[in-house]
Amino acid sequence: MNTESPICDFGLHRGEKYTSLPASFLNWMVEIDHEKCAFAKQELLRRETAALKSCSKRN
Repeated sequence: MNTESPICDFGLHRGEKYTSLPASFLNWMVEIDHEKCAFAKQELLRRETAALKSCSKRN
């Protein structure tokens, strides 16, 4: 498993890790089919998986 987070290389969040980008920015990338939307989709999926795991541990 790759533990390194890719870095955003454009716009307002240039230089920030995808793991620290706001969900609204990631969703925007997906909505407009940005050339790097695969990174956004991967990060959104990682967050969703983490949230689901957290919820299942509580039940």
